[in-house]
Amino acid sequence: MTTTEKARIAAEIKAFGNTDFSDSPELTGEQLKQLKPSRYRNMASYKSIKKTMNVRLDADVIE
Repeated sequence: MTTTEKARIAAEIKAFGNTDFSDSPELTGEQLKQLKPSRYRNMASYKSIKKTMNVRLDADVIE
């Protein structure tokens, strides 16, 4: 992990800590029981599926 990535993650964590959740409803016990672990919990092993796409645009659209 690069220094830039570490700094970005640290900034995101700091910003999250300043988030006001006072208007968010609390989860009930039943809702908590229904929660399932995320399959993307370890994002380092997550590989997004990318597909190649070719697009032709007029020069005036690009400008």
